[in-house]
Amino acid sequence: MSLGSYWEIINLKNYRRLWIAQMLSGFGNSLYFVSLMWLVWNGTKSTLHSGFFAILYDVPQLLLGLWIGVVINRFSLKHVMVFSDLIRALGVIIVITCYFLDLLTINVLYIAIFIEGFMLVINRPANNAILPQIVPKDKLETANATTQISNRLVNVSGYGLAGVIVATVGALFSIIFNAISFLVSAFLINKIDKVVSLNKKKNSLVMDFKEGFKYLKQEPAIIIIFSIGILMNVGGAPITVLGPAYAEKIVNAGATGYGVLQATWLVGIALGAFFIGYLNTKKLWVTLGLGFCLQGVAQLAFALSNHLYLSMFFILIHGCFMSVANIPLFSFLQRYVPREQLTHVFSILGTLVMVVNPLAFAASGFLAEHIGIRLSYVLGSLLPLVASILIILPPWLRKADKSMTKEEVSI
Repeated sequence: MSLGSYWEIINLKNYRRLWIAQMLSGFGNSLYFVSLMWLVWNGTKSTLHSGFFAILYDVPQLLLGLWIGVVINRFSLKHVMVFSDLIRALGVIIVITCYFLDLLTINVLYIAIFIEGFMLVINRPANNAILPQIVPKDKLETANATTQISNRLVNVSGYGLAGVIVATVGALFSIIFNAISFLVSAFLINKIDKVVSLNKKKNSLVMDFKEGFKYLKQEPAIIIIFSIGILMNVGGAPITVLGPAYAEKIVNAGATGYGVLQATWLVGIALGAFFIGYLNTKKLWVTLGLGFCLQGVAQLAFALSNHLYLSMFFILIHGCFMSVANIPLFSFLQRYVPREQLTHVFSILGTLVMVVNPLAFAASGFLAEHIGIRLSYVLGSLLPLVASILIILPPWLRKADKSMTKEEVSI
């Protein structure tokens, strides 16, 4: 496998359209969220309103996540994504209109972010499920790696530039850019061809919903994947929550050290995504087991470190192997799960992650207060090691990997 594999992926017409659409809408959305958050704070000077605003963004996932996949299945994934982008653009245009008419109240901002969160819940599983229709199965790792690298760069640059843009030219610029990005994204996605509706039987929604959970019960490999996803979110929570405290109290580097550690972690994630897309491994269960194991070891070493440079090295390794594990995990689902179940599986997984994350964040803060920052990281590092055991010891994932490989060879 050469570096040309990335060029081959981008040269796939349909993937290139999806990739550009994702980058544009992702960048615009980063600017949009920060701009609206600033407008909420500037208009209320209330952390309560800021917190409620952030919660509204996630509420649709909790309300819709378990069953939205069976609804999406009844339509062309392309049309679902175009529809969601157009509605998102409409929501942004409403904000712009209210801004010029001097009608932009806190309630309008609440409605705007709720619409964005609602459409994102519809768009995300469709986006994940469309990839196996437009990319060959043996190139899914490279495609997912390309997407992850791009998303990381877009998110970092978007959130970083948003503050500068708001401070210099005002929040309205970011909001207008976001509306344009959604319209361009809808146009590009509409140009994707060879995408079909996944549900040919047109059963009732209730029957499709039951069949989706019945499928999950019959697939131990998918249950393992879900369990691993939960373990990884819980185990990695200290890195997200305790970063400032770690930088100040463990390595004595203050806010500057925190920024450096976060940037180093993001670089590691991007490097890991690059390498896993370059290697395009075949035995996914080996890659997953190794990736999660080394991720846990790196977090353990990070917890025990007392020096900033050592901590930077260990957090770089952690981010790298996080991508090495996560991208094949994601690609495994896209290759293994039947197309008609993909949106359902991804929507359920997204909901579980959304439910677990705040609980894991709260638990990390609580544990750090009672047993210390370092020990909280140590406990979190054990969960990736448990995840690697779940991958290596039970036979289900290896059997699923082997049967999937045979099927692809026969094709």
